[in-house]
Amino acid sequence: MIRTSILLLAFFATVFNAGCSIFGFIAAGKQAMEDQMLIEKPAEYSLEGLKVAVVIDTDLVVHYEHPGISTLIAGAIAGRIAKNVPDVQVVRPDAVARWQFETPQWTAMPSSEIAKSLDVDRVIYIDLQTYSLTPQGNIHQWEGKCSAMIGVIEADSFEHDGFVDSYEITTEFPRSLSVLMKEEADEGLIERGLLNEFIKQTSWLFYFHIEPKHPDRYRPELEVKK
Repeated sequence: MIRTSILLLAFFATVFNAGCSIFGFIAAGKQAMEDQMLIEKPAEYSLEGLKVAVVIDTDLVVHYEHPGISTLIAGAIAGRIAKNVPDVQVVRPDAVARWQFETPQWTAMPSSEIAKSLDVDRVIYIDLQTYSLTPQGNIHQWEGKCSAMIGVIEADSFEHDGFVDSYEITTEFPRSLSVLMKEEADEGLIERGLLNEFIKQTSWLFYFHIEPKHPDRYRPELEVKK
């Protein structure tokens, strides 16, 4: 009788543990689905039907250490806006760059004068403050970071100077809790990943798009290719 009771207890314990494992597996599956969930997001600021210029002002240290980065970023964001915003007119990035070169005092101009000088309805002003591929003082580790303030200038604003809307964008690549050493990846991979993330998040401010509900937990490599 005692032996039978022991066997029954062992059986129920096994069943209980199996049930816990099943519930744990189901919970983990639900969490994984939640982490991969995508949501629809409208534009933070609509540029539909407007003439727009993308202007970038880069920190001198960033400009010196990464020549050409500001031109690449401005051009890519202008291209995404032109492709995804209905009825928008985007000034060619090379024309904006030429205007900046021929107008060396442009950073001291009132914002409304910048828009009028470029002959546009809106200016997307990118103040690129940080761009680095490694932690400060550590050249043996990859830790890409890019941050900027994104301001919107309206040519017809009642305010003579300033932004009607502004946003802080900070991106990191790779997004990983583990340390990525230099020998584990090449510079091109880190730079492409960082630029892609920054350009994407900045562009998304201006058009309807689909993005991860939990960007810090989302794993793009698990996305099913259609």
